[in-house]
Amino acid sequence: MIKTKVNLYSATLLPPKQRLNFLTLSVSVAVLLGLTVLLYVVESYQFNELQHQASQAAQKNNRLVEQKDNLEAQVAQRVPDQDLVTRVELEEQRLTLKRLLKAELENRTALISQGYSPMLTDLAAVADANVWLSRIYFNEQQIEFEGFGQQPSSIPRWIERLKTGDTLKGFAFAAMTMDRGENQPLAFKLTSVQADKEAAK
Repeated sequence: MIKTKVNLYSATLLPPKQRLNFLTLSVSVAVLLGLTVLLYVVESYQFNELQHQASQAAQKNNRLVEQKDNLEAQVAQRVPDQDLVTRVELEEQRLTLKRLLKAELENRTALISQGYSPMLTDLAAVADANVWLSRIYFNEQQIEFEGFGQQPSSIPRWIERLKTGDTLKGFAFAAMTMDRGENQPLAFKLTSVQADKEAAK
């Protein structure tokens, strides 16, 4: 049998198969466009939200600045209460005077404590059973004794012995008063001053 047909078809003669076709390309473009639109919407929302927050922050800052200005203006216009200022000044003066008084009392207390010790020593040395004291006042310029005597003559003798003590050196007795109540011991008050002042008189 004789072949009358020749098969000249070959696969290499077919056009190469394209990976992308119109449909695939259209879908890809649509997806990309959708993603772009979605990103734009998200970014626009975030941008608007940031703008809103910035606007609120600016308004709040303006309110705070306004409040600060108002407070500064009120402080600048505020006048101190004159009565309160006067009371504060008086309290400060009182406090100062109290401090000075405290210091003076401390000085006098130290002086008296130092002066009474030798005075009591001298009084103990010239103690007399017929004379007893009820009050002693002592400072740098004056000494006062108040007490009682059993007999009128016992008081001058006690005074003479008292002058021999070191405490009364530089003092002279300026006045003495005596008084006897009914059925009572003889009460006396003896006052002394510094001898140089007595001489000046």
